[in-house]
Amino acid sequence: MASPVKVGVIGCGAQGTNHLNVIKELGMEMAVVSAFCDLSPERLQNAKELWPQAEAANDFKAMLAPGELDLVIVATMPNTHMQMALAALEAGADVLCEKPFMRNAEEAETVLETAERLGRQVQLGTNMRYMATSGYLHDLVASGEIGTPVYSKVWGCHVNPPWWGPHYYLSSSAGGVLASTLIHALDLAIWVGGSPNPVSVSASMGRLFPGKRGPLASPEIRERFNVEDLFMALVRFDDGSTCVLEGNWCDDRPPPHCFEMVTTKGKINSEPFIVTVDESGEVVDKTPKLTESSGWGESIRNQDADIIQSLKTGSSWTMQDSRQLLNLQRLIDGCYESARNEREIVL
Repeated sequence: MASPVKVGVIGCGAQGTNHLNVIKELGMEMAVVSAFCDLSPERLQNAKELWPQAEAANDFKAMLAPGELDLVIVATMPNTHMQMALAALEAGADVLCEKPFMRNAEEAETVLETAERLGRQVQLGTNMRYMATSGYLHDLVASGEIGTPVYSKVWGCHVNPPWWGPHYYLSSSAGGVLASTLIHALDLAIWVGGSPNPVSVSASMGRLFPGKRGPLASPEIRERFNVEDLFMALVRFDDGSTCVLEGNWCDDRPPPHCFEMVTTKGKINSEPFIVTVDESGEVVDKTPKLTESSGWGESIRNQDADIIQSLKTGSSWTMQDSRQLLNLQRLIDGCYESARNEREIVL
């Protein structure tokens, strides 16, 4: 592809704006935002200031109708993901869809089957995989130098619920702390651990709001808040490893999206970034000094640059495959089923 990749962005909120900024940073020889869509006139205006030449729309079907886009980024709430992803695929575009992918595995399978039928690509927004520390840990585990994963603890904990978006409202979010935030570190830990298949989960969930943090929220949020903000789970994988999940929107412990993993020869931590190894019974710090930044903004930039460069060169997207994506969706589904029914679920 000699010309720039033509990108359409559906949803110009926080994450959509991140993509709009990143694509501008990549340079117009790489990609241009040709169109964007949002229901908010204010967000459309903000996007127009970044990309004045792009077509603005408040209807995603109208945005997709010309069929001229190479890539569509879906950055809306998950209750709209399936219809938008399917429409983008039918319009001839590849799709990058933000988390959570779909509301359930059936929707995920429908989208992936459609992409395969049309010869198109779909990727979930897995930008934490593109952090420098994440790539190092993934390659370290894959090399076998630190042994094999045995146990991991994954958490997604925030001081306040993320009420800057309707994550607290079930009909739009498809879930609270698990689906909206804990999923980031969960995906990362599974990927670093070699992407084993989850086989069972036992989970529980609850709600601390408004007993906690209630006075900080608006009356509208207090009235509509109907998702879990506390989540715990034990997940077993087919390689014999286990994982404990903890999600809490009313916690006091930064950083928010992290994991630690015990292996047969050592231990790794995502943040703070630490690698230790057992050498003749002694715990030895093997943490490397990485020159590349591992910030959230850099990870989004690295992700978008990777998928856009692949489109320009005609290469397939390789960071994630359908098995990994469906495994994550089925695990989320199983977690909620287990918590609702108060029993272990075989996946």
